Amino acid sequence: MGNEPRKLGDVMTSGALADLTREAERRRLTTAEIRGKLPAAEAEHLVSASTNSAGELVLVMDTPSWAARMRYCVDGLANGPVRVKVAPRGG
Repeated sequence: MGNEPRKLGDVMTSGALADLTREAERRRLTTAEIRGKLPAAEAEHLVSASTNSAGELVLVMDTPSWAARMRYCVDGLANGPVRVKVAPRGG
């Protein structure tokens, strides 16, 4: 009755899981767009790109040295502020 199995497609397109799926796709598209605007070396070290609730573009780099280098390349990537972060180790 209430605990009957649901199709995976139904689960993926409704509720909180659907919200997560849409957010993951949005981040994937934003990351691809930003990679296309970066020099090849910087693009290779970009882990992800997204916008936060404050409207900032948030770039996550794989190491602190690439994050520092990226801070010099952010002009022209976004209309607003850009924040550069480092991905946590193992994450």
